[in-house]
Amino acid sequence: MGIGIITCQVLEKEIKALVRDNPEVARLEVMEWGLHVQPDRLLAAVSGQIRAMENEVQAVVLGYGRCQALDRLPGDFKVSVFRPEAEDCIGVLLGQERYEQEIRKEAGTWFFSRGWTEMGMDFIFHELQLNRLAEKGLDPLRIAHRMLKDFTRGLYIETGLEDDRRLWPRAGEISREFNLRLERTKGSLDLLIETIGKATRELTR
Repeated sequence: MGIGIITCQVLEKEIKALVRDNPEVARLEVMEWGLHVQPDRLLAAVSGQIRAMENEVQAVVLGYGRCQALDRLPGDFKVSVFRPEAEDCIGVLLGQERYEQEIRKEAGTWFFSRGWTEMGMDFIFHELQLNRLAEKGLDPLRIAHRMLKDFTRGLYIETGLEDDRRLWPRAGEISREFNLRLERTKGSLDLLIETIGKATRELTR
Protein backbone atom coordinates (compact mmCIF):
# COMPACT_ATOMS: atom_id res chain seq x y z
CA MET A 1 0.00 0.00 0.00
CA GLY A 2 1.22 3.47 -0.85
CA ILE A 3 -0.16 6.81 -1.99
CA GLY A 4 -3.20 7.32 -4.17
CA ILE A 5 -3.42 10.44 -6.32
CA ILE A 6 -6.59 11.95 -7.75
CA THR A 7 -5.98 14.81 -10.13
CA CYS A 8 -7.85 16.99 -12.56
CA GLN A 9 -6.84 16.48 -16.18
CA VAL A 10 -5.62 20.08 -16.21
CA LEU A 11 -2.76 19.18 -13.82
CA GLU A 12 -2.24 15.66 -15.15
CA LYS A 13 1.12 16.23 -16.85
CA GLU A 14 2.54 18.18 -13.92
CA ILE A 15 1.54 15.41 -11.52
CA LYS A 16 2.88 12.66 -13.77
CA ALA A 17 6.19 14.48 -14.16
CA LEU A 18 6.55 14.59 -10.37
CA VAL A 19 5.64 10.97 -9.60
CA ARG A 20 7.04 9.20 -12.66
CA ASP A 21 9.79 7.50 -10.64
CA ASN A 22 8.08 7.52 -7.25
CA PRO A 23 7.61 3.92 -6.05
CA GLU A 24 5.28 5.09 -3.27
CA VAL A 25 2.50 5.98 -5.75
CA ALA A 26 0.18 3.01 -5.92
CA ARG A 27 -2.74 4.55 -7.83
CA LEU A 28 -3.27 7.55 -10.06
CA GLU A 29 -6.75 8.58 -11.18
CA VAL A 30 -7.26 11.41 -13.67
CA MET A 31 -10.62 13.16 -13.53
CA GLU A 32 -12.26 15.00 -16.42
CA TRP A 33 -11.48 18.70 -16.67
CA GLY A 34 -13.95 21.46 -15.91
CA LEU A 35 -15.86 19.89 -13.02
CA HIS A 36 -15.25 23.01 -10.92
CA VAL A 37 -18.02 24.88 -12.73
CA GLN A 38 -20.43 22.46 -10.99
CA PRO A 39 -19.00 22.37 -7.44
CA ASP A 40 -21.43 19.78 -6.06
CA ARG A 41 -20.66 17.43 -8.93
CA LEU A 42 -16.92 17.92 -8.35
CA LEU A 43 -17.32 17.21 -4.64
CA ALA A 44 -19.30 14.03 -5.31
CA ALA A 45 -16.86 12.81 -7.99
CA VAL A 46 -13.72 13.35 -5.91
CA SER A 47 -15.34 11.90 -2.77
CA GLY A 48 -16.36 8.83 -4.76
CA GLN A 49 -12.82 8.33 -6.04
CA ILE A 50 -11.40 8.60 -2.53
CA ARG A 51 -13.92 5.98 -1.31
CA ALA A 52 -12.94 3.74 -4.23
CA MET A 53 -9.26 3.67 -3.27
CA GLU A 54 -9.26 4.17 0.51
CA ASN A 55 -8.86 0.42 1.17
CA GLU A 56 -5.93 0.15 -1.23
CA VAL A 57 -3.72 3.09 -0.18
CA GLN A 58 -2.51 4.70 3.02
CA ALA A 59 -2.94 8.34 1.98
CA VAL A 60 -4.54 10.28 -0.87
CA VAL A 61 -3.20 13.37 -2.64
CA LEU A 62 -5.55 15.63 -4.58
CA GLY A 63 -4.23 17.43 -7.64
CA TYR A 64 -6.75 20.21 -7.06
CA GLY A 65 -7.06 23.47 -5.22
CA ARG A 66 -10.20 24.20 -3.24
CA CYS A 67 -12.09 24.65 -6.52
CA GLN A 68 -15.23 25.99 -4.82
CA ALA A 69 -15.98 22.63 -3.23
CA LEU A 70 -13.16 20.54 -1.82
CA ASP A 71 -13.04 22.28 1.56
CA ARG A 72 -16.37 20.46 2.08
CA LEU A 73 -14.95 16.95 1.72
CA PRO A 74 -16.35 14.49 4.29
CA GLY A 75 -14.22 13.89 7.35
CA ASP A 76 -14.83 10.16 7.66
CA PHE A 77 -12.45 8.73 5.06
CA LYS A 78 -10.33 5.79 6.21
CA VAL A 79 -7.19 7.54 4.99
CA SER A 80 -5.68 11.00 5.31
CA VAL A 81 -6.37 13.28 2.35
CA PHE A 82 -3.94 16.02 1.33
CA ARG A 83 -4.36 18.83 -1.19
CA PRO A 84 -2.38 21.99 -1.99
CA GLU A 85 -3.37 25.09 -0.03
CA ALA A 86 -4.67 27.09 -2.97
CA GLU A 87 -7.96 28.33 -4.32
CA ASP A 88 -7.69 26.60 -7.69
CA CYS A 89 -5.17 25.17 -10.14
CA ILE A 90 -3.75 28.62 -10.91
CA GLY A 91 -3.07 29.09 -7.21
CA VAL A 92 -1.46 25.63 -7.17
CA LEU A 93 0.97 26.64 -9.94
CA LEU A 94 1.71 30.18 -8.75
CA GLY A 95 1.22 29.84 -5.01
CA GLN A 96 -1.89 31.46 -3.58
CA GLU A 97 -0.15 34.63 -2.39
CA ARG A 98 1.45 35.25 -5.77
CA TYR A 99 -1.85 34.50 -7.52
CA GLU A 100 -3.54 37.23 -5.50
CA GLN A 101 -0.65 39.61 -6.18
CA GLU A 102 -1.07 39.15 -9.93
CA ILE A 103 -4.79 39.88 -9.67
CA ARG A 104 -4.09 43.03 -7.66
CA LYS A 105 -1.47 44.03 -10.21
CA GLU A 106 -3.98 43.81 -13.06
CA ALA A 107 -7.51 42.76 -12.20
CA GLY A 108 -8.36 42.02 -15.83
CA THR A 109 -5.95 39.08 -16.08
CA TRP A 110 -6.89 35.82 -17.80
CA PHE A 111 -4.54 33.09 -16.58
CA PHE A 112 -3.22 30.42 -18.93
CA SER A 113 -1.97 27.24 -17.26
CA ARG A 114 -0.44 24.57 -19.47
CA GLY A 115 -3.49 22.37 -19.12
CA TRP A 116 -6.06 25.09 -19.78
CA THR A 117 -4.12 26.39 -22.78
CA GLU A 118 -4.11 22.90 -24.26
CA MET A 119 -7.93 22.89 -24.10
CA GLY A 120 -7.96 26.07 -26.20
CA MET A 121 -11.27 27.75 -26.89
CA ASP A 122 -13.14 24.81 -25.37
CA PHE A 123 -11.76 25.97 -22.02
CA ILE A 124 -12.91 29.54 -22.58
CA PHE A 125 -16.45 28.45 -23.44
CA HIS A 126 -16.57 25.97 -20.56
CA GLU A 127 -15.21 28.41 -17.98
CA LEU A 128 -17.75 31.03 -19.05
CA GLN A 129 -20.43 28.30 -19.18
CA LEU A 130 -21.25 29.00 -22.83
CA ASN A 131 -20.99 25.42 -24.13
CA ARG A 132 -24.62 24.91 -25.05
CA LEU A 133 -25.35 28.26 -26.64
CA ALA A 134 -24.71 26.98 -30.15
CA GLU A 135 -27.52 24.46 -29.68
CA LYS A 136 -29.83 27.43 -29.09
CA GLY A 137 -28.68 29.23 -32.22
CA LEU A 138 -26.44 31.67 -30.35
CA ASP A 139 -22.79 32.44 -31.08
CA PRO A 140 -20.69 31.51 -28.00
CA LEU A 141 -17.64 33.36 -29.32
CA ARG A 142 -19.56 36.61 -29.65
CA ILE A 143 -20.88 36.28 -26.10
CA ALA A 144 -17.40 35.36 -24.82
CA HIS A 145 -16.10 38.61 -26.33
CA ARG A 146 -18.76 40.50 -24.41
CA MET A 147 -17.95 38.73 -21.14
CA LEU A 148 -14.20 39.27 -21.47
CA LYS A 149 -14.35 42.87 -22.69
CA ASP A 150 -12.81 44.18 -19.45
CA PHE A 151 -9.89 41.74 -19.51
CA THR A 152 -6.63 43.31 -20.62
CA ARG A 153 -3.85 40.79 -19.96
CA GLY A 154 -3.21 37.13 -20.64
CA LEU A 155 -0.65 35.54 -18.32
CA TYR A 156 0.88 32.21 -19.37
CA ILE A 157 2.33 30.19 -16.48
CA GLU A 158 5.49 28.30 -17.40
CA THR A 159 6.15 25.15 -15.38
CA GLY A 160 9.27 23.94 -17.18
CA LEU A 161 7.56 21.12 -19.06
CA GLU A 162 8.30 20.65 -22.75
CA ASP A 163 4.71 21.67 -23.55
CA ASP A 164 5.51 25.30 -22.75
CA ARG A 165 7.22 25.82 -26.10
CA ARG A 166 4.32 24.22 -27.98
CA LEU A 167 1.52 25.94 -26.08
CA TRP A 168 2.89 29.49 -25.93
CA PRO A 169 1.73 30.19 -29.54
CA ARG A 170 -1.74 28.83 -28.71
CA ALA A 171 -1.97 31.20 -25.74
CA GLY A 172 -1.00 33.93 -28.20
CA GLU A 173 -3.82 33.02 -30.57
CA ILE A 174 -6.41 33.12 -27.79
CA SER A 175 -5.02 36.40 -26.47
CA ARG A 176 -5.21 38.02 -29.89
CA GLU A 177 -8.79 36.82 -30.27
CA PHE A 178 -9.76 38.69 -27.10
CA ASN A 179 -7.34 41.59 -27.51
CA LEU A 180 -5.28 40.60 -24.47
CA ARG A 181 -1.66 41.64 -23.96
CA LEU A 182 0.11 38.31 -23.46
CA GLU A 183 2.83 37.95 -20.85
CA ARG A 184 4.53 34.93 -19.36
CA THR A 185 5.64 34.15 -15.83
CA LYS A 186 7.43 31.36 -14.02
CA GLY A 187 5.21 29.00 -12.12
CA SER A 188 6.30 26.36 -9.66
CA LEU A 189 5.49 22.78 -8.78
CA ASP A 190 6.55 23.38 -5.16
CA LEU A 191 3.02 23.18 -3.73
CA LEU A 192 2.43 19.85 -5.43
CA ILE A 193 5.83 18.57 -4.28
CA GLU A 194 5.07 19.68 -0.71
CA THR A 195 1.66 17.99 -0.74
CA ILE A 196 3.03 14.71 -2.10
CA GLY A 197 5.75 14.92 0.56
CA LYS A 198 3.15 15.20 3.34
CA ALA A 199 1.39 12.09 2.05
CA THR A 200 4.69 10.21 1.79
CA ARG A 201 5.50 10.98 5.42
CA GLU A 202 2.12 9.54 6.35
CA LEU A 203 3.36 6.14 5.15
CA THR A 204 5.93 5.98 7.94
CA ARG A 205 3.49 6.57 10.78
